[in-house]
Amino acid sequence: MPGRLLRKLAISSNISTYLSRTLIIITVATTVIIGGVMIFQQTLYFNKLSKQKSNEYIQNQKIYIQEIVNNELEYIRIQNDFFRTNIDNKIRQNVNQAYHTAESIYQKYAGTKTEDEIKSLIIATISSLRFDMEYEEVFISTLDGTGIYYPRKPEFSGKDMSQFKDANGLSVVQEEINLLKTNQEGFLYYDLNSKLLANPSPHKKIAFVKKFGHFDWYFGSKQYLDDYFPKFRDEIAQKISSVRFRHGGYVFMNDMNGTPIVMDGSVYKGNLNMLTDSADLRHKIFLLQLDVAKNNPNGGYFYYQWNKIAETTPSEKCSFVMQFKDYNWLIGAGFYLDEIDESIQKQQVLLHKDQQKSIILILIIFFVLLFFEVLIIYHFNARYKSDFERFFNFFFSLQTNFNHLNTSQLYFEEFKRAGAAANEMVLSRKEIENKLIAEQKKATESDRLKSAFLANMSHEIRTPMNAILGFSELLEDDSQDEQDKIMFIKLIRKNGDILLNLINDIIDISKIEANLLAIRKRPVHLNKFLYEIGSHYTETIASRNDKDIKFLIINNIEPNLTILTDEIRLRQILDNLIGNAIKFTPEGLITLKAKREGEAIYCSVSDTGIGIPADQQATIFERFMQAEHAHGVNFGGTGLGLAISKNLIELLGGNLQVESDAGKGSIFYFHIPIN
Repeated sequence: MPGRLLRKLAISSNISTYLSRTLIIITVATTVIIGGVMIFQQTLYFNKLSKQKSNEYIQNQKIYIQEIVNNELEYIRIQNDFFRTNIDNKIRQNVNQAYHTAESIYQKYAGTKTEDEIKSLIIATISSLRFDMEYEEVFISTLDGTGIYYPRKPEFSGKDMSQFKDANGLSVVQEEINLLKTNQEGFLYYDLNSKLLANPSPHKKIAFVKKFGHFDWYFGSKQYLDDYFPKFRDEIAQKISSVRFRHGGYVFMNDMNGTPIVMDGSVYKGNLNMLTDSADLRHKIFLLQLDVAKNNPNGGYFYYQWNKIAETTPSEKCSFVMQFKDYNWLIGAGFYLDEIDESIQKQQVLLHKDQQKSIILILIIFFVLLFFEVLIIYHFNARYKSDFERFFNFFFSLQTNFNHLNTSQLYFEEFKRAGAAANEMVLSRKEIENKLIAEQKKATESDRLKSAFLANMSHEIRTPMNAILGFSELLEDDSQDEQDKIMFIKLIRKNGDILLNLINDIIDISKIEANLLAIRKRPVHLNKFLYEIGSHYTETIASRNDKDIKFLIINNIEPNLTILTDEIRLRQILDNLIGNAIKFTPEGLITLKAKREGEAIYCSVSDTGIGIPADQQATIFERFMQAEHAHGVNFGGTGLGLAISKNLIELLGGNLQVESDAGKGSIFYFHIPIN
């Protein structure tokens, strides 16, 4: 029973009603399902996001303390570079001061005092120089290794020092001499044996030497980084101890020998050694730091128990530690997990409120969507029925007329496209009907043209044939004298040529239509060819007593130009054009002009004849068509000459064109390629 009721509600024999009900049911069901799924997904998402936020918060804290440690390490690296550069500059400055002092003395007394006096004066002056720190000094030696002046080692004066080795077994004097063999000045860096020194400083020595060319001397100065290091370390420690970040965080700093440098956010001043004092609670934590730093060159995390500042109870802590290898320092920072838990709980409360807001928003959107869905379906149904009714009325009206459907009155794009297709169908039917009418007219015209052509051809064939037959009969009359017989034979030959040309034109146009006309290109000496044309038509026109015309040829072709073309067909083209000019020019001038234009030959045939009306210039190149002239004058001909000439020129690679004014003459011109 419920199923039957549902089918009655959902299924209707009316397509628009069926679509409307189906859309309503599907839309409401889909909206309810989507709303329920969204609420369910929101709950799952909250649980997942809560865990994700916890992990992300901890991970972000890890990244945060890592960045803090990296920033402090970068600061130490920059300060270390500055520290080393300052020492290098200080040593160079001391040596340059001594060098310039000695140079001034030499320039002042050279030539007035002996060399030994100048040397003694330089040594005395250098020994009196005072620098910023008591252990800063400058020594003098020769380039062969003989000691001249060593402030703290007077016994080295006058002694060969080239084989001297210091406490670390380094041949320092010889290395200085080797450097100055190829350089005017330079630095030397030495790593000292740390076992000989108790202080955990960077055991390095820096020397700077510079040539003093006047006596083959060189000046030098040596400094130990250990002398400057304590002050540098204290400055770094003060900076590290001042760093504070969220949740009471701070940065710690330890020496890998176990000595704390910065502990609990303060510079450490005690005597604790976390490496050797195994009874101290911090001993195990320091060993954990060492293990993480040694096994992770880029730093690592570790967990341990440590009390907060101003508290005595240890809390779970996560720290990141990384080694500064130059001085074997451990730099680290951490955060307490219980403080993270408090922040995570606060976040979860906020997330839960956001979840409730999201569910309420989903319900509001759900009901708003339902309202708009009902409204849209109502409007859809009304417009859908309207479009259907217009289509039905349109198709019924096609039985009696070809009216178009007004697609602007349709609402839906699909109906508009269908309406456009229907209008195209109507237009197509109209076009087919118009084509049928046009084809009928064309067939009638074709019939008329064929009849006219046959009538014209019968006349054109009968005229020379009658002449041939008539003069042949006269030749049979023995009473004719010899002069008349010779004239009759010439007339027979002339009319035979006319008949032959007529037959050739018909054959040519047939070959062209069947695409069987062959072009045979061969080298043609153009000037010779034009001369032959000119000679032939000059003689032909001169023999025409019925016309008062002159023939002129304007040849601008270079003397030895040879082109690759079909000479027979080119001659046929010019014969047709010049023949037409003679036919339609009762008096005046016919001009053949030829010239070279780039890689083509330009040819034109102009006359001063009757001309061609502008409205007939497009049709004169069609078969069997001739221009219609005033008073119905018939000039004869088949109407094939221009059609054949146009096709031949196109086969030769050109195009035949015409310019003409009625009563003023015509110009037919074309271009053909040289090769």
